[in-house]
Amino acid sequence: MMLKTMKILYGCLLLLTGACFWSCQVTASSYAGSTSNPSNVALGGYATQSVSSYTEHYASRSIDRNKDTNFHNYSCSTTDYVDSPWWRVDLLGLYEISSVVITNRGDCCSERIIGAEIRIGNALDNNGNNNPRCAVISSMPANLTITNACTMIGRYVNVVIPETNRILTLCEVEVYGIAVLIKKENLRIKFHTTENMTDSTAGDKVLQQVSMFDEEETLVRANSDITQ
Repeated sequence: MMLKTMKILYGCLLLLTGACFWSCQVTASSYAGSTSNPSNVALGGYATQSVSSYTEHYASRSIDRNKDTNFHNYSCSTTDYVDSPWWRVDLLGLYEISSVVITNRGDCCSERIIGAEIRIGNALDNNGNNNPRCAVISSMPANLTITNACTMIGRYVNVVIPETNRILTLCEVEVYGIAVLIKKENLRIKFHTTENMTDSTAGDKVLQQVSMFDEEETLVRANSDITQ
């Protein structure tokens, strides 16, 4: 998996031809993996969820190591009845995730988890609920813990029910993974163009034509922090 970034270092040197001579730096980062064993990386993360009036059932209840499935023992998180209720843990870093383990409520209302989707990725569009999907929970009895296999890389793990007027209750969420090691290589390139590279639209057009960036790789404009 590869990520390439480009940053304009020196601006434009105007040539007699009217073209600009640009100096740029390219950083190619590859995910190198790790030899360590997967652990529950959710324990060091930050949890949040969609609106909830249950003041004692906040999001972090689901990453507190307490698998008590009795809701009234304050061991579970819950949202209100809303459209597309969601819960998310920010792992505060990039991880190669192998599985997401969910413990369902046991004292009642086990059906509330049905239809929940597990999503993993690096974006926060729609609160992270647009990230790639790992699994869908189609059924889950009360007082049960299930393991959802996921071979994905990401920082954010979401559980969302994409339906109207639903409530999401989770008694524990465990995310097993290993930290991603990033290997970086730097390369400086030069090219000339009549386009003004400080203009984002014109600059993007030129950068897309640089042959070392193919359509299957991600191009990031480092000087503007805009992901293309």
